[in-house]
Amino acid sequence: MRRREPLDPLECVACLVYERLQAVAGDRAREARVLAKAAELVARWPSRTSVFVESYDYVERLLGVHDLYREKREELSHAVLEALGALDLAGMEDWEIFSLMAAANGVDIPMPGYRPGLEKLLRGLRDRAAWLGLGEGDVEKLLGASERIVVVLDNAGEAVLDIAAAGELARRAGKPLYLVARGEPYEVDVTAREAVELAARLEPGARVVSTGGRYPVFHPRASQESRSLLADGSLVLVKGIANLEAFLDYPDAAGPGASLVFMLRAKCGPLSRFFRVGHAEPVVASAEWLLERLREWRSPGG
Repeated sequence: MRRREPLDPLECVACLVYERLQAVAGDRAREARVLAKAAELVARWPSRTSVFVESYDYVERLLGVHDLYREKREELSHAVLEALGALDLAGMEDWEIFSLMAAANGVDIPMPGYRPGLEKLLRGLRDRAAWLGLGEGDVEKLLGASERIVVVLDNAGEAVLDIAAAGELARRAGKPLYLVARGEPYEVDVTAREAVELAARLEPGARVVSTGGRYPVFHPRASQESRSLLADGSLVLVKGIANLEAFLDYPDAAGPGASLVFMLRAKCGPLSRFFRVGHAEPVVASAEWLLERLREWRSPGG
């Protein structure tokens, strides 16, 4: 029997169906249409990223709603803004801020085996991350060698912490800060418009760049302006599961001279196995480690 891939499409399909059916729960006709759409997408499987984005777009069109999770995102951002004052970012070491950003990836929509929540997010901010492919002592070197700091934002609420934390890092390093966000709504991911509002409040010197649509920055359909930030000289701090998956789908999107660091919680079984960490444990991982891990899994006896 073929060994299960670390991010097996079969398990991703189960997560996809679980997430999309929640939006139409109780309406048998719509449930059937969502399942049929999922089957059609799985049969084509253009990429994991495309399947998730296209299915979300389909659900919104089916419901006649443009922004399914707008109120949830507003609630998350407001609550974390209220709690932000309790964090002493100025008193943290650079590596501690990296670890905090990974731990902040506690928000999401519900998925099999994981129930997100604001209390869980705030309670877990001090969880220490597992470091893979780089160590705590490498952070200052990465910051010093970069020409710019780019944060690929993920979920609302979490994005409040990321903007404030990255702003602290950018000021210390004396580097410009760029924030990349999706141009159109996707689940509870912060949008570029919302990121502009948050940056104006938290980090006015940061520049927000939109991906131009629902797709994440690594996808070929993301805006050229956003993809140009994945270039030589950039230290790119990539937040969350969907952005990680997009990189694994399209690893050539990043320039060879860019330094990519992924910050997330391993919220599902495939990710926990892939990173060899406990369920929902925070992780800070280099792009080099990720690609080597994929090669290891795919090699005979890996």
